[in-house]
Amino acid sequence: RSAFLEEACEGDAELRREVEAFVAAHAESGDLMDTPIVEHGIPPGHDNSAAPEYVGPYRVLRKIGEGGMSEVYLAIRDDVEFRKRVAAKLIRHDMDSEDLLRRFRTERQILAGLDHPNIAKLLDGGSTDSGLPYFVMDYIDGVPIDRYCDAQRLSINERLELFRTVCSAVQYAHQNLVVHRDIKASNILVTSEGVPKLLDFGIAKLLNPEQFALQVEYTATWLRPMTPSYASPEQIEGKMVGTPSDVYSLGVLLYKLLTGHLPYQLHGLNPTDVTRVILEHEPEKPSTAISRTDRAPTQGDAPSTAITPELVSRARGVPPPQLRRQLAGDLDNIVMMALRKEA
Repeated sequence: RSAFLEEACEGDAELRREVEAFVAAHAESGDLMDTPIVEHGIPPGHDNSAAPEYVGPYRVLRKIGEGGMSEVYLAIRDDVEFRKRVAAKLIRHDMDSEDLLRRFRTERQILAGLDHPNIAKLLDGGSTDSGLPYFVMDYIDGVPIDRYCDAQRLSINERLELFRTVCSAVQYAHQNLVVHRDIKASNILVTSEGVPKLLDFGIAKLLNPEQFALQVEYTATWLRPMTPSYASPEQIEGKMVGTPSDVYSLGVLLYKLLTGHLPYQLHGLNPTDVTRVILEHEPEKPSTAISRTDRAPTQGDAPSTAITPELVSRARGVPPPQLRRQLAGDLDNIVMMALRKEA
């Protein structure tokens, strides 16, 4: 890298310093696109000083997550009617552009039109005194689906049953002409009762905006928010996205639930290489992927852990040879069909 910069900057010391500053900032920023929009809890010592005291009639208890355009608070309805813990999602004060306000209101309207036991339910909505929109959802006290499966040491059949429930929620959204576009493990929380809940329709796409009484500007030039590890090839390329894109993301999720690995190792790659890998490389079949060892991406200061065949097999309750036999055949074929490059 040093030799390349020396040649590319052609002796311009100021340009060289500026580029190196960008490189250093990138190295320190972590995996922004792989960070869940809604985290399960905030680390101790997190600064909640900017948290509002109330969001509408709901008293804020603490911040539980934040993303590119919004913040999520654990809150409680604080009046004589009833007391209920909820999740209140509020657009950030510094993110009130017309495009983002439109996206936020679209998400709110999408949730208002969806009523499924495995989709987080919209309870209320409105605007703050300063005019910023918010909405209130069921508070889901759960953990991401991949962590839940491993912690409970679910068998392959039990993981498939849980995954089928997630598929039913996605199918319901598709039947209502909604494409989620950000299906990933951290957007599916599983409660202590074992019930999965699909969250975060923040970048969802409406196939029929008129059904939701919304005006959507199709030609608007927005950034393409996505999670690269789960994004379909057509999302990566910025092409038209439909329901097959969610099927691809479900394939990535199923791959991870079955094998403990993601189809591609994208950690540390630059955007150009990420694009090339997703568009050109064929992933290993799940039945062979369980034999490899990967380093899990780090979160914050947590040490990196190795995902070994022994660890994967132990979390599924069977030795590696038996696990390989369970995945070979139909499951290999289903996952690989979902991950095809063609939409």
